[in-house]
Amino acid sequence: MPVVYLDVIWVINLVLDGFILFVTAFLARRKVTGWRMIGASAIGASYALFLFVPALSVLLSFVCKVLFSILMVWVAFRPKGVWELGKLLGLFYLASFLMGGAAYAANGLFQNISMKNGLLIVKGRIAWLQPSTLVLIVAAMPLVYWLGKSAWTRLGKAKHREQNFWDVEVQIGDFRVSFTGLLDTGNALTDPLSRTPVMVLDWDLLRDVLPRELTQSFEKNTDPASALGEFELPGDWQARMRLVPYRGVGGVMGMLLSFRPDAVQLTASDLPGEVHTCRKVLIGLNPKPLAADGSYRAILHPAMIGDAAEPETTTQPAPAAS
Repeated sequence: MPVVYLDVIWVINLVLDGFILFVTAFLARRKVTGWRMIGASAIGASYALFLFVPALSVLLSFVCKVLFSILMVWVAFRPKGVWELGKLLGLFYLASFLMGGAAYAANGLFQNISMKNGLLIVKGRIAWLQPSTLVLIVAAMPLVYWLGKSAWTRLGKAKHREQNFWDVEVQIGDFRVSFTGLLDTGNALTDPLSRTPVMVLDWDLLRDVLPRELTQSFEKNTDPASALGEFELPGDWQARMRLVPYRGVGGVMGMLLSFRPDAVQLTASDLPGEVHTCRKVLIGLNPKPLAADGSYRAILHPAMIGDAAEPETTTQPAPAAS
């Protein structure tokens, strides 16, 4: 029977738990202090020693394992609320599974391991624990880091579009309408004369404020841009209207009926304190819905939230909490 040194087991688990917490912090993009990481790792390493104390075997149940995992995550990150705790706990288990799978794969590749009657056989000898050498464990750590980073990058790309959603409010006189807009960094549509950026909007959002002639034209699926000169628009709307040339997919060219609003306010969906008010912008009226699922109703121009000098864009601080 091989000799098991508890201090060695404790140190190895301390290092492994610390690495798992480090990967969790990377996936969650959280900054943690060294003492919290060491404290949480020490809790996990101490829990591993319960395997050698038969009187404490009740602590090896599934419920206790989950409770100790929650304790480790809470000590390391101090999450605010149940939702954040659940998110961090899920990432912690993901990092644990990656680490365990990588270590098992490394042992299976370099050592002769088999199972017999529930016992682990390593090189013909019975062992209580899988004798993963420290070299193999350390070799598995870069693999886990690479796998975790790759998975996080893919998740980041999938969420990139969601992160570009903005809460939009358009003001035209006393009329205001709010909706969700998608910031498209590839949108380069501008008025060729004034170089004013153009955002594209589902026309029916402005059904209650647009002149009746334009509304009827859109409802009949006719192009109002080609017949704009035939409409008798109110004087204030005549001063607002513009025709902006565009090039669509496949090189198709046309004219987009646009107008100048009084103001467009953009608020970041995930950062309510970040607000941009744009007054030098045009709104292009799109005859069909931009998103089939209605997840967004406008395509925003990047200059509306950029540092360009042309758009009159200001950032307002978040209101102070009372």
